[in-house]
Amino acid sequence: MSDALPEQTVARVLETCLGVRTDERVALLYDGGTDALVLHALAAGLEARRAVPVLVPVPQAVVPGTEPPADVAQALLAADAAIELTSVFIGSSRARQEATAQGRRYLAMPAVVADTFRLGGPYDVDFDALVPVTQRLAAAWEAAGEYRIVSPGGTDLRGSVQGRRGRALTGVARNPGDYMAPPDIESGTAPVEGSSNGVVVIDGDFLFMGQGPVREPVALHVRDGALVAVEGPEGARLEEMIARVGDPRMTNLAEVSVGLNPQGSVCGVPMETEATKGSAHVAFGNSIAYGGTVDAPAHLDCVMRDATVLLDGVPRIVGGDLLPD
Repeated sequence: MSDALPEQTVARVLETCLGVRTDERVALLYDGGTDALVLHALAAGLEARRAVPVLVPVPQAVVPGTEPPADVAQALLAADAAIELTSVFIGSSRARQEATAQGRRYLAMPAVVADTFRLGGPYDVDFDALVPVTQRLAAAWEAAGEYRIVSPGGTDLRGSVQGRRGRALTGVARNPGDYMAPPDIESGTAPVEGSSNGVVVIDGDFLFMGQGPVREPVALHVRDGALVAVEGPEGARLEEMIARVGDPRMTNLAEVSVGLNPQGSVCGVPMETEATKGSAHVAFGNSIAYGGTVDAPAHLDCVMRDATVLLDGVPRIVGGDLLPD
């Protein structure tokens, strides 16, 4: 055990996912909403591996993707690697992008709690074994011209992914410049701007937009690649966040992805919800890191359960599994 967290899952994060080395300086980003037990357990785990934890306080953000202050950006550059433990996601920030561009390894783990490290939970998986699975799914996205996502809840969204690269988030960031987000294991892409139409029924959660999961499904209507209408009371969580950002580019459909972590569940922890095998999510706003062209100020993820993805008219991803051609 490491400060009451299971040593097995602490090791998964520090050794399997980050590949921490002796004498490395690892920045631990935290804020007022960070689970102190997680922060202290990872710091102790780093020290036990003869690495140097550097605790970096960050002002508590409201909007996902908020840019941290200059001193945080400098702390990232001064470290060899970093783990984001803030209560709101900031991994899409320019500070993070600059750090990884200069070779820093980075794990985005916002809002994880001690229970996320439970045995049998989303960190208690063989990340390395899932790497080829995630990469095969990314290749399938990349080879496709059109996508369609459907779900029992009522989702039916389609559009173009022609020429877009597939994205594989494996959770494993052991090479210089790697950026991953364990326990999230996912694969997806950014649809071609202006090409997507249909409805997305969110029966999972709106991540980092109030506490979830949702109590009632919310229908999001997409026309020509933009969010045009929201049905359902909890849809106000998304609408209020878009209004708070105050940028018309936030209605852009920025991402379509599927979760692949077999030990995940739809719960109150955003990163576990997003990771859950068989789920899918769309995002609105910034698509730069996902292969798109829209540089909006934030990236807002919305999760649905039990998704099926058709690529070029053929069911290819069902229950998080890639089917044969």
